[in-house]
Formats: sequence, C-alpha cells, structure tokens
Amino acid sequence: MTHRARKRGVQSGGFTLIEMLAVLAIVALIATLSTQLVRPGAPRLRVEAAARALCAAARATRMRAIATNQETTMLFDLARKTFSSPVVGETAIPSDARVELNVSSSLRLNPTSGGIVFYPGGGSTGGDVLIELSGVRAMMSVNWLTGETRCDVS
Repeated sequence: MTHRARKRGVQSGGFTLIEMLAVLAIVALIATLSTQLVRPGAPRLRVEAAARALCAAARATRMRAIATNQETTMLFDLARKTFSSPVVGETAIPSDARVELNVSSSLRLNPTSGGIVFYPGGGSTGGDVLIELSGVRAMMSVNWLTGETRCDVS
C-alpha cells in the first residue's frame, strides 16, 4: 500500500502531450495568419479589388444622381491616389499603382485631379480611369451618353 500512496502523493511537473500539441497548433495558426498580414497581396488581387471598388462607386454615384434628380460628381485625386463621391467616402487606390485619368478638359481641376459628372437622366460626362500595377491593368470606362460603367481587368 505504501507504493500506491507514494504514487498518489507525488506530483510530477510538466505538460501532457495533448497540452503541448494544442499549444503548437495555436502557435502554427498565429504564424500562418501573421505572414498573410505582413506581406502585401498579389498585384492582380490588389488591382481587381481597387477596380471593383471604383466601378461600384461609379455605379452608386450614377444611381444617386438618378434617384435625387441632381447632378452628382465623382472626384479623382491622382496625387493622393483616391476617389470619392457623395455616395462613397474617400477611397484609396493602391499607393504603388500607376493611375491615369482621362476626362473632359472642363472637368480637369488640375493636372492631378478631375471628375466625372453623372446627370439625373442617367448620362454622364464620361471618362476612363486606368489602374496598373506590376503589369496588371484595370480599366474603368464610363459611357458619356448612357452613363454605363464598364470594368475590365487584364
């Protein structure tokens, strides 16, 4: 009986195998997630995301012009690489991307900024925005007659 009593009374230090495996799994999960946060995304994904946001903002701005029966302008600031409208706040384009703006000269506020106006009837002043990063290009084109927005990524 003394043998059993001794085994019950002795507390061994350390961790069980299950506890060690659980800690290793948590550490591996954190390491995997942190590498995704530190490195920038793939250029294609970054350009596609910027193009989708840009096109969605243009379509929403056009819808607002139609719904409120008022001209609504979408502004572009190439120096800061942002765009904005009354519908969407200031939204950034990847800072390392090349951005070109082709709009009417009357809507070119200065060499690095301009806008596209959407009219209550659905039309617009039209224009094109090009985003390019590491050979990946996205083009947003706004038709001046219909105000329709088309986005292409190549």
